[in-house]
Amino acid sequence: MCGRYTLTDPQEAHDLLAPILDDPGLPEEVPPRFNIAPTQTLPIVANRQRRAFELARWGLVPSWAKDLSIGNRMINARAESLAERPAFRDALARRRCLVPATGFFEWQKVGKRKQPYFIHPDPLRPYAFAGLWDRWKTPEGSWLVSFTIVTCPPNELVAPLHDRMPVVVAPEDWDRWLAREALPPEALQDILAPPPAEGWVAEPVGDRVNRPDHEGPECIAPPRPVQGSLF
Repeated sequence: MCGRYTLTDPQEAHDLLAPILDDPGLPEEVPPRFNIAPTQTLPIVANRQRRAFELARWGLVPSWAKDLSIGNRMINARAESLAERPAFRDALARRRCLVPATGFFEWQKVGKRKQPYFIHPDPLRPYAFAGLWDRWKTPEGSWLVSFTIVTCPPNELVAPLHDRMPVVVAPEDWDRWLAREALPPEALQDILAPPPAEGWVAEPVGDRVNRPDHEGPECIAPPRPVQGSLF
């Protein structure tokens, strides 16, 4: 799965995606993020009539949902079963999005604790996850836009850490993933594959990232060395 990720330079991510946007501009309320967690509001690029950076809640809330809480269980969508699950089937055909990011986290069990790893391109730079989006009408009558990140089996870099990883959409596939017309699942299957491990690294980081209320560059800093006893 993908339960945490980063967007350390929103402006750089926007500039990277600018060639495929119809409406340029970055929402002012998008600060650098080093520990993004589910239910938080982040930028996406959806396949609307006009493509633009827009803010959406992480955790898909389908249009037919009875309440918001369903989104807490839909932060990820398995690529292999998108066409089978009602919550994702129509979104795969009609409501796809790109989720700008600069890295993501996974945890590996080491003895009685879990060691977090920061997985990212080297050097650190933005890219885009494959996502699905939807709109849900709140009880107050406003519209909530939400999204989920599509996952696939891991590549050789991530496999020692977890049995899933996010789908990373290559720049040459951005236009096809964001096509405005409905597409059958078979037209997108080649995109929903593990990305090459070359050019990526998995670096151990400190425990600060374990808490979703922690933010800042310290979340991607190396672990502090354990101080040995003098006796």
